[in-house]
Amino acid sequence: MAKKSSLLSFTTFLIIILIFQTGWAQGGPGQSQERQEQMEARRIAFITRELSLTPAEAKEFWPVYNEYHNKRNEMMRKHRAQRQQVNNLDRLSEQELLEIADAEITNMEEMAALRREYHEKFKTILPVKKVIELYEAERNFNRNLLRESRGVQRGGGRGRN
Repeated sequence: MAKKSSLLSFTTFLIIILIFQTGWAQGGPGQSQERQEQMEARRIAFITRELSLTPAEAKEFWPVYNEYHNKRNEMMRKHRAQRQQVNNLDRLSEQELLEIADAEITNMEEMAALRREYHEKFKTILPVKKVIELYEAERNFNRNLLRESRGVQRGGGRGRN
């Protein structure tokens, strides 16, 4: 029981430290800094719980994962900004359309390359089973966020976890 309690205390402490260490997460338009921080804390707690990370694994894993997550978010912001520059496809030349289509594929390839790079890093830190569980935990966390946001949009409150 003491081991479980100390692991819980360590995990809680680690979550707090990681929140401060990651630069307070990246805030998006319309999202308050506090809300973004809460979401990141929830993500860390969710993934830590789902992967049953040991303290040693967590110590090695979280800095690498945070680096991956930050790079991924930055890449997504850049790609989103590129897509927003396209106002009306009907007004563009065939060459401009071709460049936009090619840029979309390039963006997907960049995202896949980033995923591959960090997949290799994760495999050196965690057992392969936990790497697979990480991907499942990410999907589940994002699915839960989507459900919650739909619940809020419909006026239904926070939604289910």
